[in-house]
Amino acid sequence: MFYDKYLKATQEKASHININLDPALPGQRSSNVIPEKYVTKDDQETLLNFSLDIIEQVGDYCCSIKPNTQYFLGNTGILKTIAKKIHDQGALAILDHKLSDIGSTNGSALYWIQEMGFDAFTFSPFAGNTKMTVEKAHEHDLGVIVLTLMSNPEAEKMMVTTTIDGDPYYLHTAKTVKETQADGCVVGLTCFVTDSHIKNIQQAAGDKAIFLMQGIGPQGGLANKIRYARNPLVSLGRAVLYADDPRKAVETYQQIFKKYV
Repeated sequence: MFYDKYLKATQEKASHININLDPALPGQRSSNVIPEKYVTKDDQETLLNFSLDIIEQVGDYCCSIKPNTQYFLGNTGILKTIAKKIHDQGALAILDHKLSDIGSTNGSALYWIQEMGFDAFTFSPFAGNTKMTVEKAHEHDLGVIVLTLMSNPEAEKMMVTTTIDGDPYYLHTAKTVKETQADGCVVGLTCFVTDSHIKNIQQAAGDKAIFLMQGIGPQGGLANKIRYARNPLVSLGRAVLYADDPRKAVETYQQIFKKYV
């Protein structure tokens, strides 16, 4: 079970930190990109060089690392190497894939996510087939972490204001997590996500739900909200990846988070 893997990793690492591995090539945007020292003429080599070095630098201070599929499109073959490197550092490998499709297509994705060596993946419940996906994922020994209340401001309208059967969409999703025995929830820590929202999700999703918590750093998420989650995985992305010293940056955040976990 992914929950057991989570407990083992957090205990061995004495950490509840997840690193979002979102490496942007220099041509993708004007800031927060892979530093020049990693860049070669081959994009795949550039992505791999940067990713492997970041994993090594932060490995002592995190219990999971989460590559985002969108940053590796066109170079997905290196994800298997990246997942192995994550495991070599004693951390869990989570694929941030936000899977959301019909059953047969999801089944294909599960096959490849397992083949690449990941322990879990993120899942969007929009298609309504959470139960089927969880059952198939567990057959592949994969954890399913469901988008429940995301950190981006647009999520407030879609996940809080919108209702299903009288419940806010985020709460309906949290209940679905428990009913389907999914492994966790993606939950934001940004301004519109209140303490009550997180408490509601915790109550609805159950004691063994893992909270993959997003929004610390440039998005302005508040670390003190972590204390409402029984099983947090607190994500750090740009604030670590593109820091002058990623190892020092993640170590600093670890000291902050210890106040709340």
